[in-house]
Amino acid sequence: MIAIEKVNTCQALRTFCDLAAVLTRLVTFAIVAYAVLAICLCLFLDFFTDRVWPATLLAFGPRWPFALPLVPLALCAIVVTTGRLTGRLIGLVAITGLVLTFGFMDFRLGLGRARSIPALRIMTQNLGASSVTASALDRLMKEQRVDIAALQECPFYDYSMKRLDWHFYYGGDLCLVSRYPFAILDVTDPENLWRRDVRVLRFDIETPNGRFQLLNVHLATIRSGLEALRDEGVDALPKLAANRELVRNESHAAREKARQATEPLVVAGDFNLPIESAIYRADWGDLRNVFSRCGRGFGATKFTRVFGIRIDHVLTSKQWECLDARVLSSPYGGDHAPVVVDVRLR
Repeated sequence: MIAIEKVNTCQALRTFCDLAAVLTRLVTFAIVAYAVLAICLCLFLDFFTDRVWPATLLAFGPRWPFALPLVPLALCAIVVTTGRLTGRLIGLVAITGLVLTFGFMDFRLGLGRARSIPALRIMTQNLGASSVTASALDRLMKEQRVDIAALQECPFYDYSMKRLDWHFYYGGDLCLVSRYPFAILDVTDPENLWRRDVRVLRFDIETPNGRFQLLNVHLATIRSGLEALRDEGVDALPKLAANRELVRNESHAAREKARQATEPLVVAGDFNLPIESAIYRADWGDLRNVFSRCGRGFGATKFTRVFGIRIDHVLTSKQWECLDARVLSSPYGGDHAPVVVDVRLR
């Protein structure tokens, strides 16, 4: 009887050990596969956004769900594995988390900040879908000590900002608000510019610290392509491709205008492009993205109900050094948040 009990105990132990070994292999495989997936996601975004449609959908969609397995996998490694393997798997999960945070979700530490006294504070914001008033914008700019604001989907056709003692230009979709005087470039008839659909405007601005040129940009949104895919499925892929070609042409035309600058250059606006976009990199990759260098956090500027994405940018030529960059909570609603940067001419 005792011998039978010993046999049963040994069989139970053997079964338990076999199960533990299987679970250990499964957890190890899951963690390694997840690490490989994280690397592939980063590479997929970097090389294929706005080149192939799956990467484009990934870039313009929510990224945070891909980080959800981190905690469960770490707990599984602690509970299921033992010894050195546990430490190695936890370390691999931590590295995967860093890859996802910095490489895939574009978290920034502001490591490019220069130590200097701010000379110029620039803001850009798409005011669309908001009920912003001139007095609210005036209050925000004064509270934040903003010197120049490049606005898109601008509602101030009544020139109300000018009555609040700002230098102001209304160009329909695009506006400029400034403490300093400026001239409008590349436009033969600025008084009637608001009648046309203009996606880019160049200004020459004179400040106490020097003259520079600013390009206010508003490129077409991907929304129409995404909505077509939602409603029609893969049959709408040609519409998405047409949308991306439209944005590519607009971006290239804006970049050509930027190349006409004869002074230090700032490009600010709603690009409707994440920094991984092949369109963004082809046309704007040689300029310095101020938030990428000086910002801290994810820097999302456009929000849906479940996620945010960084598609509003301030770019500078090499004559500038960046001191700070941040995204503010919009005090007057809207689905774009204002980007505020501190820069200085070298």
